Amino acid sequence: MRKRVFLLIVFLIILVLFFAGRFLVINEEPKKVDVIVVLSGGEGRLEKGIELYNSGYARTIIVSNGLADNLWENAITLLPRKSVLLEDKAESTYESAVYLKEIMESNNYHSAIVVSSDYHMRRVKYNFSRVYRGSHIKLVFISSDTSYDPKAWWMSKHNFGVTMSEYIKIIGNTFGVYGNDAKRKLYQYFEVFFEE
Repeated sequence: MRKRVFLLIVFLIILVLFFAGRFLVINEEPKKVDVIVVLSGGEGRLEKGIELYNSGYARTIIVSNGLADNLWENAITLLPRKSVLLEDKAESTYESAVYLKEIMESNNYHSAIVVSSDYHMRRVKYNFSRVYRGSHIKLVFISSDTSYDPKAWWMSKHNFGVTMSEYIKIIGNTFGVYGNDAKRKLYQYFEVFFEE
């Protein structure tokens, strides 16, 4: 019996090591849409959005939380000003989905490519799918490349931290906690849990 339990545990550990990083990354096939949405906060996101814009997938880009990381200033220096819209209220991935939906509906956009970092895309798709459920807006999720290695995420401190952070935030988002509050509150919960 012990041998079976041990083998099951080893098997589960191998599964987690093999799939945990890969599960986070989503990169769908691009298609023509009404608008490209670029989320702030990570390397290569704006560049990927501009690449898609220059390839003719859309004629407009919305930068979400665009005042962060100089995203707005960079976008309007690299693209025609009239082709860039600003969303400046979001403080989390979930809020980006909410505020972007309002902008898209007010501009009568029916489809969008959503761009974020590769490791962030599972959480992006999770939150956007919840917010856009039942709407007429079709979404395509495209990731920008980063230094994150989904195949060997446990091999470096950085990749391990990114992976754990994303899973903690996904759990937090599931229970209605967003942004950095998700991580903070879950850490507090686990501290209390392990103290008792």
